[in-house]
Amino acid sequence: MLVLRSSQIVLKLNGCKKLEELPKKIGNLVNLTHLPCDECWSLTHMPRGIGKLTSLQTLSLFVVDKHGSHGGAAAGLSELGGLNNLRGELTIRNLGWVKNAKEEFRAANLKEKQHLHSLILEWSDHVPKDDDEDDEEKSLEDLQPHPNLKELRVVGWRGDAKVLSWLSLLTNLTEVGIMFLSRLKHLPSFAQLPYLRRLFILDLPELEYMEDSDPSGGQGESESFFPSLTSLILMECPNMKSWWRERPIDDDNGTEIRTSTMAFPCLSSLHIEDCPLTSMPLYPSLDDELRLVNTSSRPLKQTIQMSLSLSRLESFHVENIEEMDPNMLDECLHNKISLKHWGIASCHWLKSLSGCLQQLTSLKTLSLSDCKELDLEGMSWEPLKNLSDLKIDNIPQLASLPLWLQHLVQLKSLVIKNCSGLRSLFPVFQHLTSLEAFEAINCKELELSAVGIQIFQDYTSLRDLRLENIPKCRHLPEWLQHLTNLKNLDLNDFPNLTSLPDEMRYLTTLQVLNMYMIPELEERCLKDIGADWHKIAHIPEIWVNWVVFEEFICRKRGGNWFIVFVHMELMRSTSFTRTGVDRVHFQHILRAKNQLADYLAKAGVQRDSFFKAWW
Repeated sequence: MLVLRSSQIVLKLNGCKKLEELPKKIGNLVNLTHLPCDECWSLTHMPRGIGKLTSLQTLSLFVVDKHGSHGGAAAGLSELGGLNNLRGELTIRNLGWVKNAKEEFRAANLKEKQHLHSLILEWSDHVPKDDDEDDEEKSLEDLQPHPNLKELRVVGWRGDAKVLSWLSLLTNLTEVGIMFLSRLKHLPSFAQLPYLRRLFILDLPELEYMEDSDPSGGQGESESFFPSLTSLILMECPNMKSWWRERPIDDDNGTEIRTSTMAFPCLSSLHIEDCPLTSMPLYPSLDDELRLVNTSSRPLKQTIQMSLSLSRLESFHVENIEEMDPNMLDECLHNKISLKHWGIASCHWLKSLSGCLQQLTSLKTLSLSDCKELDLEGMSWEPLKNLSDLKIDNIPQLASLPLWLQHLVQLKSLVIKNCSGLRSLFPVFQHLTSLEAFEAINCKELELSAVGIQIFQDYTSLRDLRLENIPKCRHLPEWLQHLTNLKNLDLNDFPNLTSLPDEMRYLTTLQVLNMYMIPELEERCLKDIGADWHKIAHIPEIWVNWVVFEEFICRKRGGNWFIVFVHMELMRSTSFTRTGVDRVHFQHILRAKNQLADYLAKAGVQRDSFFKAWW
């Protein structure tokens, strides 16, 4: 969209996900001031002559041509050199494909772009080996930005450790992200950047430490140590055993590890995952979130020994923490009256929560996962009276819903997954009348039937119901008809389900029905002609079988049906996020067949665009 304003010309391309190239003669628009192209993921290169747009203030994306496949039609990185009025955010993609990198990097003249707020430097993962051999020589030194820069991300660079020497000069930085650097063994110090608030370090497999020297922790040094840092994320750095280069002696040899006296003065949120850190600065000021996964418990032990440490923490998740035990867990949760979100996973020593929960009176969400010895019966429910979300995953001791659940009158969401011993939801389930969302997934022994039990006949708040891989279910439960407020119903992997019940017609508020891997229902739910069609015809949106071996994906939206012929398998997996919500990832395994393009064409859909839109 071309927009003309009094003194500006704007070419809006945001969200053009299928756009592969910009107009070849865009350089003729010498008065163009704004060229926003966020989410233009298909762009292959920038057109030659874009460097003539010296009035340009917004250029959110610059794509380096891969393989040189566009020849002289593609702009080199040097065309950024004269665009010194750029402001806002700039992402430079495919830097690994730059030829004559040192000269091109310098010619891009990033040092003179004083109005840029955010800079993202991205290398490609698919540079051929012969082009990659000299990658260490493609130094970042010549990509030095202007000191006014606020946010910097470096993604995928494969050079050695002698990089980013100019980082200490960017004293106005508030956010730094370093991600997917496969060879980097150490980083320059971030500790003295006065305004740095957010630091993200992700997937640096060779990284050994963050700081070159072990600080003494004196008052002057403590005050200047990350003075503004509020959020820190360290993930997938398997070689980083200490924050400092000179690591304390491991007590496996009988020598006690030195205790750090250095602490982050205002850190609010900390996430450490797959980093075996045994020594690091302490974090007593945390009041937002602490998430520890596959890491050492030693810094946590040292931190909780500090006076009033973590007393204002609102979210706490621990998973597979080395050397953690029930006593330490009790100590971590002591006096946590502000804690609202708690998750614990892969703690096979945990047998009871009774001692842990007594002071957690503000708890809103609770996630319990992969704790094979945990017994949920006999728990005191009073501390959980404000609980609104509960997730139970892979707790083999769970044979039925604990009786104390019926006292949780604020409970809105309940997820039960991979509980192989769970046999029944009753007699507790019918008392959860405030529940709005319920999921039962991969519970091999679960019987859904509630014969003889008066359930949900007065009122239920249930809006979302997901049932997946319940092999003992041959018929949908009779209580389904009483879910008069149900909006979304998800039925996945029911190989023994042969038909839908007549009571489906009573679900008049149902908006979305998804049925996946239920082979007997494929033909029965065909529009107009299927035996079960009349039971679901009133539902506005229907997905019939995501996995299709020869036929269709049919979807009803706005009163119209679309039938797409496609061979596709959709695999689903769930993971617990930092916010305590299930995140669903979709990974496609596409089955190539000669008829695929023809099938899509019959449905009026281009093959490539269909897959991109689906993803």
